[in-house]
Amino acid sequence: MNLKGLIHRELGEGMTEKELASAVHVPQRTVVQILAGKDPIDLAVWEQFAKYFRMDVDFLRTGEWRPAQTMVQLPARSSPSAAGPIRRIPLLSWQQLRQMARSKTLPGVLQAEAMIETTDVAGVRTYAVMVQDDSMEPLFGEGEMIFVNPDLEWQAGDYVIAHDPVGPHSIALLRQVKRIGSQWMLHPLNRKYDDLPVTTQEEVWGKVVRLRKNL
Repeated sequence: MNLKGLIHRELGEGMTEKELASAVHVPQRTVVQILAGKDPIDLAVWEQFAKYFRMDVDFLRTGEWRPAQTMVQLPARSSPSAAGPIRRIPLLSWQQLRQMARSKTLPGVLQAEAMIETTDVAGVRTYAVMVQDDSMEPLFGEGEMIFVNPDLEWQAGDYVIAHDPVGPHSIALLRQVKRIGSQWMLHPLNRKYDDLPVTTQEEVWGKVVRLRKNL
């Protein structure tokens, strides 16, 4: 989803152009210009929108990730703020999720795409990841950031990161867990995709705990 699409989603949820501009800290005319198909020229404007949508600015602009270059020491320290203690959560690529899910302990050093600051996400091993496709639209849009706790128990109705039971060894999916009779299923919100069975509990690698707002 591009910047124009993200703005349309916010407006569709009830915000006005003026309210969104105020929340992002840009002039209202900037929002109007983007809706008219004119992307910002100033990098600082992109950074303001990236901060609001909690996305990497380069990904927001181009739709592409740079290779991971950040080595981080875990657990990262928190720092005080008016809104509460600020934590720094690692932003991982989808290729790293299996390692985090299967490690069962917090690695001392981790290669991450970036570190994301947040004040309201718990869990020692909680990480962030960007939604990789449209399989969970309209709730989870491609390119949006979610926070995942691999140590929480999940139940029917929860949104989870899980191993694709019919895909390669390391492929992960974002899905909702549903119970159909005696079978647990990985359910996509987008009907273009199929339900998939959960054959073992270990196939669920983490519970989604946040998408810009608590679930």
